[in-house]
Amino acid sequence: MITILVVVVVIGFVRRSRATRGSAQGGIDSPHTVAQWTEGETTRLLSSAELPGLYLLRPRFLTKAESVVYLLLKAAFPRNEIFARVRLSDVLQVKIGPQGMERLRAFRKIANQHVGFVICDRDMTILAIVDSKEPDQVVNPRDQKLEVIKQRCLQAAQVKYICVYPPQLPRYRELREQILGPAADIVQ
Repeated sequence: MITILVVVVVIGFVRRSRATRGSAQGGIDSPHTVAQWTEGETTRLLSSAELPGLYLLRPRFLTKAESVVYLLLKAAFPRNEIFARVRLSDVLQVKIGPQGMERLRAFRKIANQHVGFVICDRDMTILAIVDSKEPDQVVNPRDQKLEVIKQRCLQAAQVKYICVYPPQLPRYRELREQILGPAADIVQ
């Protein structure tokens, strides 16, 4: 019995040493090859970022319409935190249930989408999400479809979602009532 165990262990050591020697000689799966590719790729990306004039600072972080909505939200929620242009995947997460491709597919639906503003309390609990729509914004069919997906995802997550249109902005008290409920002025 012991001799069989010794033979199995020796065979394992021989196989391991052969595998180690094969990868050290620069095989495809060699760690040296992966490191060289990663280092070369990183160097290429860094060198391309140094090209003068490749990147410019945006003149404004928020558009004029978004700035108006931001000021309205700050007036309506002075004790809360307001975050602008937030990725939907930073607000929502995929349930634990789906696995594999189903989970990845669900994440991809929200990965590249954004919301205009996220209103949080002091504990950083999300109270509501507010989107502002440009008054003269022409929406193509793809963007309309993405908007529907975003609304469905937010509805499924049971988060308050409000869309405001800068030419017809609600008064800040109305906005507080929509988000916090009728007793909004009593609470804060």
